[in-house]
Amino acid sequence: MKSILSAAATVVTIVATVACATSLAERSKREIVGLTADEVRWFTPPYYKDGRQRAQLFGDSSHGGAWIDRVKIPAGARALAHTHPQDELVTVIEGTWYLGKGTKFDSAKLTGYTAGSFIIIPAGIPHFVAAKEGTVVVQLSGMGRFQTSPLEQ
Repeated sequence: MKSILSAAATVVTIVATVACATSLAERSKREIVGLTADEVRWFTPPYYKDGRQRAQLFGDSSHGGAWIDRVKIPAGARALAHTHPQDELVTVIEGTWYLGKGTKFDSAKLTGYTAGSFIIIPAGIPHFVAAKEGTVVVQLSGMGRFQTSPLEQ
């Protein structure tokens, strides 16, 4: 487990370094770029049908390269079992995010992760998520185009 966390930390550092270098270079070579919470722009992608919203903080997860997104999940929403072709790096920013492993949604298998938690879901691992009590905000980061393969409808 320690080696997985170490590898994840290395990946996050590399992603952040590459992302900062490319994005900030595009905006200005001598300018600090920052977003306050009020400046984060939320939108609803067409594939979100349950009230979730997404915010692209850095890069574009729908096109590839280095990226950092946030997802806002309303209370009661859930994502049925699915997989991703790349590792999913998740940081819980607000609320309690519930994660379960398996090919079918099963609320008995959910584990709660509170704000400040960091989770690595390896590529190809079937999982499902839920927000039970209150809005949840998670931050996702990665390299390449973010893709989801649903396992149940």
